[in-house]
Amino acid sequence: MPREELLTLYRALKSNEGNYSESYKERYNDYYDEYEKPISKKVIQSILQKISSSLPEKEIEEIKKEFLRRKYHTYNNEIDEKVYATLKKALAEQKTVAIEYFDMDSAEFIPREIDVYHTTARYTEAYCHLRKENRTFKTSRITKAKISNKKYALPNKEQDSINKQRIIE
Repeated sequence: MPREELLTLYRALKSNEGNYSESYKERYNDYYDEYEKPISKKVIQSILQKISSSLPEKEIEEIKKEFLRRKYHTYNNEIDEKVYATLKKALAEQKTVAIEYFDMDSAEFIPREIDVYHTTARYTEAYCHLRKENRTFKTSRITKAKISNKKYALPNKEQDSINKQRIIE
């Protein structure tokens, strides 16, 4: 198969990767008025692996980065509820959080430690130990979060804001 066709096939399969099922359970198709067996995610991943072995690694990496950039694009605000709950808990307990944050430029996940000052489903304001300054993180780009045992104190401005928020709630 020509390289361009392989690249196109790889992109097509990769773009729908999230839509494939983990199970083989049939589902009803209203349009055809019949049950159909879904394509297994394992089968698709196997096909992707075979195609990628026939293409230059650099091109495959660029395609993967392109899909990651789309997934974590500014207009995509889909958050990981577990991560968001961890951030809120870390703020309540004032404990440092180890996170992985998706960097749009490099299309890589950067490990960081942050002290959360404020968090919403859209943005998280925190002190970043890597950059040694206060930063605003897009919550949907935080892919992992684990609370550490390190405690921190909120700066007065943030503490006043949290106290007001607790009074309102």
